[in-house]
Amino acid sequence: MKILANSFLNHLRQSELRLAKSILRWKLQKEGQPLPENDELDAAASRLLDEARDIAGKTGKNLFDILKEEARNFFKSKTS
Repeated sequence: MKILANSFLNHLRQSELRLAKSILRWKLQKEGQPLPENDELDAAASRLLDEARDIAGKTGKNLFDILKEEARNFFKSKTS
């Protein structure tokens, strides 16, 4: 049962990472910025997801809305 739970959690994490990556790609394309290398995009998606999950845990907000908001803040900090 523990293996099944770990497998499910791993699958969930991978799905969330794909979502975070797609939000980052969309945001970059929308702003006309070049896409970074895949490794850099993976790392940014992972950081974004970790922050969003932390915020969701503390506030009870929707993870998708938090990911969009964090992506917006991420890119504002990159241009500053």
